[in-house]
Amino acid sequence: MKKFLLSFCLTAAAVMSLSAESRYTGTIQVTRNGNTSTETATVIVNEQDNGDNLNTLTLKVPFMGLNLNLNMVDVPSATTGAITTYSAERTVSTGTYLGDMYTIVFARVTDGMMAANVTIPAYGVTMWFNTVGDHFQLPNSNMEAWNDDINEPLHWHSFMTAYGTFASTSRGLAKLAKSEDVHPGATGEYSAVMTAGQFLTTIANGTMTNGRLKAGSISASSRDNHAEMCQDSTSTDPNGDLYYMPLYAKPDKFNAWLKYTQGSPKDSWRANVSVKTFDGSYYQEPDPGVVYTNLSGSIVGGTDIKACDWTFFSFPFDYDSYAANGAETKAIFVDFATNVTPGTGSKNDALYVDDLELVYLGAITDLRYQGTTISGWDPAVTAYDLEVADVPNLDDFTATIEGVSAVLTKTIEQNQDGTYRIAISVVAADLQTAACYIITATKAAQQGMPGDVDGNGRVEIADVSALIDYLLSGNTAGINMVNADIDQDGDVAIGDVSQLIDMLLNGN
Repeated sequence: MKKFLLSFCLTAAAVMSLSAESRYTGTIQVTRNGNTSTETATVIVNEQDNGDNLNTLTLKVPFMGLNLNLNMVDVPSATTGAITTYSAERTVSTGTYLGDMYTIVFARVTDGMMAANVTIPAYGVTMWFNTVGDHFQLPNSNMEAWNDDINEPLHWHSFMTAYGTFASTSRGLAKLAKSEDVHPGATGEYSAVMTAGQFLTTIANGTMTNGRLKAGSISASSRDNHAEMCQDSTSTDPNGDLYYMPLYAKPDKFNAWLKYTQGSPKDSWRANVSVKTFDGSYYQEPDPGVVYTNLSGSIVGGTDIKACDWTFFSFPFDYDSYAANGAETKAIFVDFATNVTPGTGSKNDALYVDDLELVYLGAITDLRYQGTTISGWDPAVTAYDLEVADVPNLDDFTATIEGVSAVLTKTIEQNQDGTYRIAISVVAADLQTAACYIITATKAAQQGMPGDVDGNGRVEIADVSALIDYLLSGNTAGINMVNADIDQDGDVAIGDVSQLIDMLLNGN
């Protein structure tokens, strides 16, 4: 079994130097009385083989002008798939004039990244530590960074970087440009706008993709005119980026702000948003008559974008329809076009795109104990009391979770008063969305034999040893607390040892 030592540091200096050290560098936001400050932080994880499968969390956090050291001991952890969670609440010593401080921590780790919530209720303080950044998002999703020499947003591509026989011709027809026309509430200055052109009687649809375009035919419907992506491609754009975008988990939704205008209005025409997840091997679209078995998912509704002013769209992903492919999710292909059908539409059709987001859900919709929903269950309520007949078993707690890549973790620890703290956590794949539900389980009052401290049905000298061990350690494991309260005064104390010895000596 393994033990971890976690240290939250506000400087780059090492706090401890132990074996198997891992470091997470990110930001910590501290909010108190509505005011938020942000600093650089480092989390150091040291793995120790102490045989108890518990963890010590040392948090070095900024608070009221101090760098507090909050040490939490015996913190249980749980791992499901690639995600590990830590959940604890402790009264800890600050070593300062602030005295002891009740602190709640919920941390999660995956693939070398960490996110953590820290709460100090008495001071109304919340802290958010995060090293994930944009790891699970599309780069330059807000269209703010551009290569003005070729008029393409970084990591996104148009006919300016296309290849094929008619690539140069296409560059003069279908345009991609930076626009200052942004949606209401946008925090950035720019959007991307693609505009359709016309060659003789053929419409050249405005297109933008995170892959690469090929213009290989004068016929708009030819498979030689397409957007493509492949992990094995060695081609790079003028910025040195591959025409490839990796994906690390399955998202649940694809959000986008879109505006669609038509040069010659026609109600039946639609703009197109295509988003596919796949295994990273070659994929292109359109590709008439070809069935790609390397797809793992696709958004729903992207072919029905009617003419509109700025509108927020949230497209759900469909993975079930692709389950038979058995394809891994390693990459994401995104393509925008001014018309669903190549070569269709009108000159000057324009599609504006801004503020893209991949959404990873993580929620519990039902929490059950031994198959029955927890009394009073409400997803917005995170603390529950439960009476159980015996020592609670984590297998007795089940949940229905929301999020195709979300994971459920469960931990249990015994409190000093003999109750049990069960933490049931759901975490989205990107660690940003998570919830931790705390169940305080109390064993129902037991009928038994006074003096049978170890609960084996006999009163004997071993019960004296068990009672003394409990009084010295405070560890209630294996102790029948009802039977241990021999004088029945509501408290297990040294007087009960005297009573038990008297019982054994006198046979009373």
